[in-house]
Amino acid sequence: MALPDTQIAVTLFNLREYCQTESDLDRTLDKLCGIGYQAVQVSGVPLDAKIIRKQLDSHNLACIATHENFASMCDTDRLIERMKTLNCDFAAMGSMPVEYNSCIHYPRLDEFIRIVNEKCAILKAAGIRFGYHNHDFEFMHLDNGQTVLDYFYEKTDPKCVFAELDVHWVTRGGGSPATWIRKVAGRMSVIHFKDFARMADGPHFCEIGEGNLDWPEILKACRETGVRWYSIEQDREVPGRGIFESMKISFNNLKAMGVK
Repeated sequence: MALPDTQIAVTLFNLREYCQTESDLDRTLDKLCGIGYQAVQVSGVPLDAKIIRKQLDSHNLACIATHENFASMCDTDRLIERMKTLNCDFAAMGSMPVEYNSCIHYPRLDEFIRIVNEKCAILKAAGIRFGYHNHDFEFMHLDNGQTVLDYFYEKTDPKCVFAELDVHWVTRGGGSPATWIRKVAGRMSVIHFKDFARMADGPHFCEIGEGNLDWPEILKACRETGVRWYSIEQDREVPGRGIFESMKISFNNLKAMGVK
């Protein structure tokens, strides 16, 4: 199917508890279509790609990205087949594996980067762009003064290794989302949008526009650097509010900000 003329997508990881079976997925996609979504990122859905594609097609929803783990990236033949089935050309690693991030030091980090460069080159040759989705631990400083994320993007091949920044986690790590969007200009077609709220018991995930992020500046940086898709992600529910209600609030707030 042709990609819809919108920039808003939703990450199914938000709704993973409601995507465990095909009938669950069917009902969930019905609700998303009712809100107005036309595109999704497949993540946290434990179903065969053929079943997911069937349901996406029946709801006229585009798959604009997937999330994959390290093992999936390394099994390039299988991943290429999965992406072809989903009619999708962008995937991202949801997180660095624990064996590389539990105690970050150069030898293991360099080993991780070497593997990422190697596998992403294979995927790129097959028409699949593969990116990296950050959390906050990548803002740990190495002994050379760089953050892990700076080092990662410096040492990976910009022609083959792409970015999928998460603006919530950038903020939580102490970085500026707009600055980072500009840092990876040319390497990012999909970005994760979720807001950051400070509550009495600490930081919380919340709907777009309901927290403390500077959305005018984030959207400006996205427009300047040509980010194609804004994928809404909210890892957990806001206390007292259901996740589908949150998905509607985020969608409507982005529309009110002028996002098509």
